[in-house]
Amino acid sequence: MLRLLVTSAVLLSTLLPANAASVEAKDGNIFFEHDGQRRQLTMSGRDADPALSPDRKWVAFTRVGNPQSTGSQGDCKSGEKADELRRIGIDGSGEALLYRGHDGKDPKSTICDFSRKQFTSDGRYIFFLSPAWAVSLALHRLDIRTRTVSFVMDANDVIVLSNCRKAENRDGLVVQRHRYFVVAGSYDWYWLFDRTGKREKGPLGEYETEPAVRDAIDGVGLCDR
Repeated sequence: MLRLLVTSAVLLSTLLPANAASVEAKDGNIFFEHDGQRRQLTMSGRDADPALSPDRKWVAFTRVGNPQSTGSQGDCKSGEKADELRRIGIDGSGEALLYRGHDGKDPKSTICDFSRKQFTSDGRYIFFLSPAWAVSLALHRLDIRTRTVSFVMDANDVIVLSNCRKAENRDGLVVQRHRYFVVAGSYDWYWLFDRTGKREKGPLGEYETEPAVRDAIDGVGLCDR
């Protein structure tokens, strides 16, 4: 599927009913809305997939280097056509480049797209997905302070549990992974990992939508919120 800039609103909200704040990408630009007031933050016509920081002061987003790219691993570019992970204040000030995408020697070191961006609870890290293998994407973590990116694992979806009340699961990772049965066939379950992605805590199962995954998380009391 051609990776087009968003032409219809894709809304990402904070899950707070009072004084709700949200961000969206529309026609390649980023918008912030709070208390019924809507503000346009960017005007490049090439911006997509925004994510609001936990303190609601910053918005991270992708500036698409090549709007006609397919978003596949071999399509990641370096230089002028590279995708960029950027940040801007909710008042439209302080726009800055956090990380520039690039091709690499293998799928783990190839970065572009920056999809499914999510902050950790302290706002220091951003997890995101990048095209990688034929049956899986790559999950990476950006350290905003050092502007460095680390490969975490293969994944096709991720939910960062940044709103968890339970300290042991706060900022844990719920990751969809493509795995294979011993005899034949494959499956795409969600798994719970610690905040580093290095320790697997157990399976959650197979779900078709993000709301279904979140219902499962709430149902077993992972976060108690």
